[in-house]
Amino acid sequence: MAKPPITHRVERLVEAATSAPSAINVNLAPGVALGEYVLLSKLASGGMANVWAAVRRRSGGQPELVALKTILPQLVTDRAFVRMFLDEVSLLAAIHHPNVIEVRDVGLAQGVPYVALEWVDGDTLGQLMKHIAAAGDELPLAATLRVVGEACLGLHVAHELTTPDGETAGVIHRDASPTNILVSASGDVKLIDFGVAKAVSRLTEQTQTGVLKGKVTYMAPEQAMRREIDRRVDVWAAGVVLYRMVTGRVPYRGSMIEVYEQLRLGAPYAPLPRRVPEPLAQVIRKALSRDREGRYQTAAELRRAIQFAAAELCEPLSKEQFAQLVRRYLSERLRGTREQIRDALAAGGFT
Repeated sequence: MAKPPITHRVERLVEAATSAPSAINVNLAPGVALGEYVLLSKLASGGMANVWAAVRRRSGGQPELVALKTILPQLVTDRAFVRMFLDEVSLLAAIHHPNVIEVRDVGLAQGVPYVALEWVDGDTLGQLMKHIAAAGDELPLAATLRVVGEACLGLHVAHELTTPDGETAGVIHRDASPTNILVSASGDVKLIDFGVAKAVSRLTEQTQTGVLKGKVTYMAPEQAMRREIDRRVDVWAAGVVLYRMVTGRVPYRGSMIEVYEQLRLGAPYAPLPRRVPEPLAQVIRKALSRDREGRYQTAAELRRAIQFAAAELCEPLSKEQFAQLVRRYLSERLRGTREQIRDALAAGGFT
C-alpha cells in the first residue's frame, strides 16, 4: 500500500515524537538500520542533527542512495528540538524546485526521527571557495553570478510557499550561507538546511521574543536588533554571499560579538575594492542596504539584477561549464566520498 504524502506523515510524526519522547535506544553507526534505511557513513554533524550517507533497501529493486538526517541523540527528549527538526521536514517537503534539496521520505524508527533527502554528488559552496583559494585561483565572475542567481531562485520559491488555505506561509531561511548551498558535480546549485527556517505561522514564543538563529556573519541588521523579520533578511544574506565570492572576504569582520555589535549599532561594512565592476558593485550595495526598504524586496528581484549585471560584464557560464569547474576543484573530496560509500555498500552486501 502506498504511503500517505510526506506532509501528512510529518504531522503524525510530530505528534508521535513529541507526545511521549524517549531516548534513542540504538547506537547510530555505519551498518545500523533505521526502518528501510541502512547507515553507510557519517557525512556531517551540526547543532541539531547528523547527516549520513544511507541506502534504502528495496525488495527486488535497486538500492537508493540518500542523505539521511537524524536528530542528535542528546536532543531526542527535547520537545522543542524535535519540533524544530520536523518543522524543517514539513517546510522542505512542500517545496519542489531544482534549487532546493528534495525530501524523499520521513520516519521514526527506534526512537530516532529521520528524514531522507535526495543524494547530491557534490559539496558545499564553502568547500568549493576554500579549494579554489587554496589553489591560488579566483572563482570566475560568471560562476559567482550563476551560483548566487540559482540560490536566489531557490529562496524565492521558498518565500512564495503558501499554506493549504492559500495564504503566504512566510518561510524565511535565515541561514543562507555558503555552508548551506550545495554545488554538484553535475552543475546543480541547491539550498539545504532549513533547520533555522521558520514559517511566520509557526514561530514559537521563544523565537518571537528575540532568540537569534543563523550565522552572525550573514545576519541582517534587523535580526541583530531583534526586530520583526521577513524574507528580506535572506536577500541580505545572499548579498553577503555575493560580496564574499567577489572579494574573498565578508562585509563585517571581527569576532562573532564584534560583528554582531557592528550590525546592531549601524556601522558601515568594509567598502568594496575598486576592482569590483560598478554594475556589480551597485547590485551588492543595494542587496546590503541597511534600510530594508532600500534593498531588493524579493530574491527574484536580486536574481534579475544579477542577470542584468552578468549580461554586461561576462559571457554566460553553462551548467556543464560550471560542473567542470566543480569537478576540477573538488575532485579529491568527491573521489574520497565516492570511495567511502562504495566500500560501505560492498561491506553491507549492496553491490
